[in-house]
Amino acid sequence: MGKTLRVGCAQYTAQNGDIGANLATITQLAATAAKDGVELLVLPELAVSGYVRPELVPGLAQPIPGSISQAMAALARDHNLAVAFGIAVREAGGQLRNTMLLLDSDGQELLRYHKVHLWDNEKSWATPGDHFSVAKFGDLTLGQWICYDNRFPEAARSLAKSGAQLGLVCAAWLGPAEEWELSLRSRAMDNGIFVAGSVHLGPSFHGVAMIADPHGNIITRGEVGQNQIVSADIDPDAIARFHQRIPLLQHLRPDSYK
Repeated sequence: MGKTLRVGCAQYTAQNGDIGANLATITQLAATAAKDGVELLVLPELAVSGYVRPELVPGLAQPIPGSISQAMAALARDHNLAVAFGIAVREAGGQLRNTMLLLDSDGQELLRYHKVHLWDNEKSWATPGDHFSVAKFGDLTLGQWICYDNRFPEAARSLAKSGAQLGLVCAAWLGPAEEWELSLRSRAMDNGIFVAGSVHLGPSFHGVAMIADPHGNIITRGEVGQNQIVSADIDPDAIARFHQRIPLLQHLRPDSYK
């Protein structure tokens, strides 16, 4: 039997461009998550800077390692939990990436994902990624995607075919909220995996943090407008049972998909 993993998803209103204020909010939420036994905390897209206007991103983007990633590594160590978060990354060649970084509880990098499907004005600053990778965490295999990727079934399917049992999603969802929930549930049910999504709150954003099970059921969700953590236990045996009954990935017929 596989060991369950307690996952927490954050939702909060960020102060755009105010890294100190946002780190303070995240630290409070991480403390709450740790008290609840959360082992892996998921934070929104551009979690520490806030989802700012495109012209502000270059001034907030950082290399890895940099002060933001180092602060998040310290947070992981302080609270003894892994953390997945969105960050604008400046690469050595000067390219900017809309990135999701997963650090373990020692603050070490486990997985780095660059957003493949760029939304609208993100194209003015970000270079898109070109692949989806997985990483092992405890008894589970994890994958990541970001916001607009949620609308593309191929993203989650690519990860599931690589063995992902849990998808981590960071978002600044511009709406509608119903489509955030529908797409999150659909990506879970499409592939028989758990999907855990974290979002920004505020007047520009919609939807709440939530976790869906392999049947596409929402097993926990946040309350509209409230800074909080929602959490649930991810059971790898539940995924195995689902695929014994409905072996979706074995029944794929890729030669028929034109």
